[in-house]
Amino acid sequence: MLASLAVGTVGGAVARAADVTLTVSRWAGPQADAQKQLLDEYSKETGVAVKLDAIDYGQLKQKQTLNMSTKTGEYDLIYLPEAWFGEYSKAGYLVPLDNYLKDTKLTGEGWDFADFTKAGLAVYTANGSLQALPYFAQTPLLVYDKDALKQAGFDEPKSWEDLLKAAKYFKEHGSGIALPYRQGSAITNVMATLLAGDGANFFNASGKLDLTQPAVVETVKFMQDLGRYGLNGSNGWHWDEVNKALQFGQAPMGITTSGLFTALENADESNVAGKLGYAAIPYNKQAAGLLQTWAWGVPSDSKNKEEAFKLAAWLDSKKALKEISKTDPSFISFRSSLASDPEIAKNAPWLATANKVLANGVTLPLQPAAPQLLDALATGLSGVVTNGDDPAQMLKGVETSQSAKF
Repeated sequence: MLASLAVGTVGGAVARAADVTLTVSRWAGPQADAQKQLLDEYSKETGVAVKLDAIDYGQLKQKQTLNMSTKTGEYDLIYLPEAWFGEYSKAGYLVPLDNYLKDTKLTGEGWDFADFTKAGLAVYTANGSLQALPYFAQTPLLVYDKDALKQAGFDEPKSWEDLLKAAKYFKEHGSGIALPYRQGSAITNVMATLLAGDGANFFNASGKLDLTQPAVVETVKFMQDLGRYGLNGSNGWHWDEVNKALQFGQAPMGITTSGLFTALENADESNVAGKLGYAAIPYNKQAAGLLQTWAWGVPSDSKNKEEAFKLAAWLDSKKALKEISKTDPSFISFRSSLASDPEIAKNAPWLATANKVLANGVTLPLQPAAPQLLDALATGLSGVVTNGDDPAQMLKGVETSQSAKF
């Protein structure tokens, strides 16, 4: 349970507004359930009624876009990922927040905008204006059983060669590495992280799609080689299945996303709580992460823009963020002051590593045509790791089919 938060002491006093009802749009799930407690506390202290419209992730973008494009004014605050931000900003769906950020009557005294990391702010800035408040981040990491690696004679894998050797050893001894290699978003997330660690990108220096450059081909070849040492069945897994294999001690190592780590360290649910190590995904040149982020935006058709921003600022206050991070340690915020907070870190042994790689994090491509590119790559990568398709030929085919869109 979240501790009770006195709204008047979180980021400063918030004026009462009993005649205001705010409707918040976000995806449903455990994080939404925890957040509902915060919203109820906010309503109790301010008199502002808050209606939470939490729906399945698969329906969220469609519903948000429909409402904002037709200017229904239904939503006052929306939860959006970086992947949708460019589209929303270009369409004029979001209110620029710069003037609101300067008004302490809206943020509260001591809110401390300078505490936010530059990486998070950059993601949600367009045309020189911040258009959403960065809130939550996650990134893929390598998770491993410290005892299993030690007994096998391995240190924490840092390079591609290190990881291949360890994965091969465990495969030959009946297990292997758990990989999120099902056709879908996770496999492209892994590719993007590996590319960043190899100093590469989907595009060349001129911004042109360039999937046949040597660094991209060698990255996909590495993914194929690693897949040969995957735990049986993991070519059809997403993050959740990898997490469960780690949680129940079925896999000595695996790649999964930090947003699911709380379950790994829950002694009531995990066979390996307290026994795991968390590392950057092995790299050729530099430790890197993937900025998978969510933020709060105020729709331009909201009838309660200032009150909506007050709520967003309150949710993004140090105290509210600390409370939700204590309830769910896998929740990582963009506030620098919380990056090493001892109360959070004691239940989040991955936090230091996650913050390190997020500081050097990249996003997936954010251009309007990026979803089609990533879908094509997901299909091609699945063929590479499952059927042994040639990496270079697959990448050439995807580049040929997608390059005109960029």
